Amino acid sequence: MRLYKMELCKLCCRKSVAAGFLIVLFLEIFFFYHTVISQSCTINGITYYALDAVRMDRQITEEFRGELTDEKVSRIVEKYGFPQGIPKGEYDRLPGNFLNTFVMNYLSDGYDNGSDDYRIAAKTFPLAETALGQSYTAAGMKPYLAYYYGWTAFLDEFGLLMLGVSMLILYTVSIVFSEEEQDGTKALLFTTKEGPAADALSKIAAAFAISLLLWFFFVTFHLLLYTAVYGADGLHCICTLVVQWRGFAELSILQQSVGAYLAETLFISFLGTLELCAITIWVSSRCHSSFHAIVGAGVCYVLPFFSFMLFQSGVALMTYCSVHHPLNDISFHLC
Repeated sequence: MRLYKMELCKLCCRKSVAAGFLIVLFLEIFFFYHTVISQSCTINGITYYALDAVRMDRQITEEFRGELTDEKVSRIVEKYGFPQGIPKGEYDRLPGNFLNTFVMNYLSDGYDNGSDDYRIAAKTFPLAETALGQSYTAAGMKPYLAYYYGWTAFLDEFGLLMLGVSMLILYTVSIVFSEEEQDGTKALLFTTKEGPAADALSKIAAAFAISLLLWFFFVTFHLLLYTAVYGADGLHCICTLVVQWRGFAELSILQQSVGAYLAETLFISFLGTLELCAITIWVSSRCHSSFHAIVGAGVCYVLPFFSFMLFQSGVALMTYCSVHHPLNDISFHLC
C-alpha cells in the first residue's frame, strides 16, 4: 500500500497534469454552454432562447409524453402547426419547437436541411408508413414520444470529451515506467524491501486507478450537466432519434432504446479507457524517456483511426476506379 500511494502521488501531483485536468474541464463546460445557448423554441409566434427554450420544449412535450400514435401526432399539428418561415443562415433551421420539428422531420412531407434545402410540411403520414414507425417495428418496440434532445446533445459531445480524457490519461500514465529509465533510478526498483515485482505491480495499479478515476469523474460530470438542464426523459425512445447515422438505421445496434444504447456507449468507453491505459503502460516500459513514451503512446492511440480512414479511402478509390474504368465506358457504348 505504501508503494501504491507513492506511485499514485507521483502520477497525480504534477502541475502539468493539474493544468491538463483544468483544460479538459474548461472545454467540457465551454461546449456545454455553447450547446445550451444555441437552443431556440418558437411557440405561437413567441421565440425563446437558451435555457428558456429548453424549459419550454420540455414543458410542452410533457403533455404528449408516452406512446406515440397517429391521433397524438394530429393533436400536435393542430395545436402547434408545422415550422414556418425561412432559415436565416446556412446552419439555421425553420423556426419551431421540439414537437412540431419532430413531426416535420419524421412524420410529414417536409424537411429542413438548412437555408438552401428545406420544404415546409403540408401533411403528415400514418406512423406505420414512415421510416420511424418501421424502425420501431423492426426493433420490437412500441412508438414512444418524450423529450429526447438532451441525449442527442449528450452523445454529440461525448466523443469530444472522451478524446480529451484519453489524451489526459495518455500523458499522465506515460511516465509510469519511462521516468525511472530517464532519471536513472530504474536500478532502485531492485533495492526496495518489497522487491521489484511489488513495485511494478504498484505502478500498474496506480496507473489504472488514476485512469479509471479520470474516466469516472468526467463521465459523471458530463452526465450531471446534461441531465440537470435537459432532464433524463427519452430513454425509452428508439436510438435512431438521437444518433445521427444517416443511412444506417437498419443496423441492429440502432434498433434498441436510447437507454440501452447509452449503456453500451458508456461501457465501451470504459473498456477503451482500460485498453488505453494498458497500451500506455506497455509503451512506457519500453521507452527510455518520458517524451518517447508520450509520442509512442500517442501513435498507438491514433493508429487505428488513421488505418480506418486509409481503408475507407482505399475502398472509395477502388469503387471509383471500377465505376469509371475505360472498359466500363466501352461496354456502356457497345450496349
